[in-house]
Amino acid sequence: MTRLAELQNDLAFRQAVLAVRGASSTLSGREVTEAEAQFLVGIALATFANAGGLSEPSLGHLAQFSGKLGPNETVDSLTKH
Repeated sequence: MTRLAELQNDLAFRQAVLAVRGASSTLSGREVTEAEAQFLVGIALATFANAGGLSEPSLGHLAQFSGKLGPNETVDSLTKH
């Protein structure tokens, strides 16, 4: 199983996608696809983490779904733009 598939199978992530899909569909007046909702949830997670809203162990848990860190990279450096 890939890391992305593992994240997509996570119960909390799936529930967030369903909630965002329903809210976005209602607000936009059209049915939002699951892929669009997953994208929106991903943006929300990245924004929240970047704003300092996540701390360990949450950042570590999310980091397991990202690629391997380079020798000079940390989870913190990856969440800054």
